[in-house]
Amino acid sequence: MHIIWAIVGIFFILLDFKKPSKIKLSMSQGSLFCAIYAYKFPHDIYFQPLVFILLVFVSYFFITHIYKNEQKDNLKKDGLKDCTGKTAIVTKDIGKTLSVDGIGRINYNNEIYKAKSVDDKTIKAGEEVIIVSRENLIVNVKAV
Repeated sequence: MHIIWAIVGIFFILLDFKKPSKIKLSMSQGSLFCAIYAYKFPHDIYFQPLVFILLVFVSYFFITHIYKNEQKDNLKKDGLKDCTGKTAIVTKDIGKTLSVDGIGRINYNNEIYKAKSVDDKTIKAGEEVIIVSRENLIVNVKAV
């Protein structure tokens, strides 16, 4: 029976290559994990579909959660387009760059971003800074 589950899993993987979707990815993961379960417990034939359904729901939940976090990060990155030279307010102290607590937080366009100092100076909360550059979601700033 484990071979059938593996074939079903591979089938959903191939379908997912053609047109990706969260449900097909969940079905393929559920099928492949169920193939492992069927290999370990070959006599639980009636319990295997329940394991499959449970694994599909769990997989779909995690995939959806990861997808939402990626969308949030992409929206935050879009909010940082053309931010160089703009001013922002520090909301959490920014320490020296090489220190353990060197990364602080700034408020730019009503969004909170991680920030670090380019001139290796401590910047206190409430001070105004100029955005020099960015590295993904971390903004490099200097004091005004």
